[in-house]
Amino acid sequence: MPAPLSFLALALAACSSPGEPVAPTTLDQAFERAATDYDVPRDLLVSISWAQTRLRDRAGAEAVDGGVGIMHLQVDGDAPSLERAAELIGEDPDDLVLDPVLSVRGAAAVLRAWADEQEQNLGEPVDELQEWYPVVARYAGASDPLVANGFAEQVFDLMQWGFLAQASTGDWLEVRPHELAWRSTWQAVSGSSLATQFIPASSSNYTNSSRSSVSQIVIHTMEGSYSGSISWLQNPAAGASAHYCVRSSDGEITQMVDEEDTAWHAGHWETNVASIGIEHEGYVSDPGTWYTDAMYRSSAALVRDIADRYGIPKDRDHIIGHNEVPGCAYSGGGGSSCHTDPGSGWDWDYFMSLVNESSAGGGSVSTLLPDGPKTGTFEVTAVSARLGQQDRCTGALSGSATNGNLYLSASCVGERNADRGELRIAWSGAAMGTAISGNVVVEGYSDPWSGTIGADGSVTATMAGAKDLGGDVGVVTYHATIHVQP
Repeated sequence: MPAPLSFLALALAACSSPGEPVAPTTLDQAFERAATDYDVPRDLLVSISWAQTRLRDRAGAEAVDGGVGIMHLQVDGDAPSLERAAELIGEDPDDLVLDPVLSVRGAAAVLRAWADEQEQNLGEPVDELQEWYPVVARYAGASDPLVANGFAEQVFDLMQWGFLAQASTGDWLEVRPHELAWRSTWQAVSGSSLATQFIPASSSNYTNSSRSSVSQIVIHTMEGSYSGSISWLQNPAAGASAHYCVRSSDGEITQMVDEEDTAWHAGHWETNVASIGIEHEGYVSDPGTWYTDAMYRSSAALVRDIADRYGIPKDRDHIIGHNEVPGCAYSGGGGSSCHTDPGSGWDWDYFMSLVNESSAGGGSVSTLLPDGPKTGTFEVTAVSARLGQQDRCTGALSGSATNGNLYLSASCVGERNADRGELRIAWSGAAMGTAISGNVVVEGYSDPWSGTIGADGSVTATMAGAKDLGGDVGVVTYHATIHVQP
């Protein structure tokens, strides 16, 4: 396999003389600077951005709920307000939409202002990380507390588990796991047992029809974030609804319309009255970021449950995309000339294999990787042929797994050149059956990694390669292993 740059960074550090430290990335500088200047936790800012936009600015495009920029500031309203953020940092609102650095700074300013208001109202400072929970809930910009709290829970879940993600700028950002005691309790579930909660869509956005049978299931893409789309479907102005919404990061399901009622999701009345609509968080234009394995599996389980209860055949004639709905006689109507979701990036073969609990296209339909904290070990041996030097670096891994997603981090000091200092290493991966793959990052260098999941839930990966680094170092060969305990 090609030599991963990340482990070559280790090799270079281990087998050559100490060099200049890698400068912080521009976006990471923005988060660090904003966190310092406005006294807002840096990991909170990064997690909010990832939850809302996956660290992408979408070139100024406005989401369905009015969010813009890498921090998803709201064009209208005051929770949060793009105008208020711009005013607080003394910049033009349009610049916050297009400039990720200003967007981050504006969001930090708004969060600080709300934290100060909370302190004034309650007489208690916002010191501990979990005390930011109501401020984050306000940031969702949702009038329904269930939606607002749901967004806050997602952000705090991210900080509790930790993650490694690449922004649209190319920068890698890491949030290490935090020990938090914050979780609130959701409203009791109504409807499908697979849904985490029932948050009703506006009664102006669906038809109360008391139907007892359906014959199709329609797959949609939200073109927005989970909390933002749920909030929008509660707005009577939306003129649309869906029975279920599925979150990208972990596959959480929210039900918004009772199955016996007709949701307005297909843009084609005959399809609406005979189907159940399922919305998926994300954007058609960025499937690699939003269409996660966790979402595929959760949605497939929901589709299978619906199909089994109504006797719907589990095939592509009865489980269709919004782009396959017939008719497009008016704006917003169904059909490929009006809608493209879920788009060509939706892996129908894999999705249908999950629905039918087969192995086609995706291996085993259930991952062997159990949720929970993870520990393990790693070792890297690097040799410089020209210098005749060999160095070894070993250490302990720590992290967590949730819904088939694995996050690990470690520190490494070369045995030969300890004066080079400590290197931070972070792995992230997604499980699919017995395989796991993702990215590893060392000092700004990143490359893919892959491994296998044992029957006991352990993870093993072995990587080897060579690279001509030139100069005094020459060709460096390395061998690296990681092992994660069950």
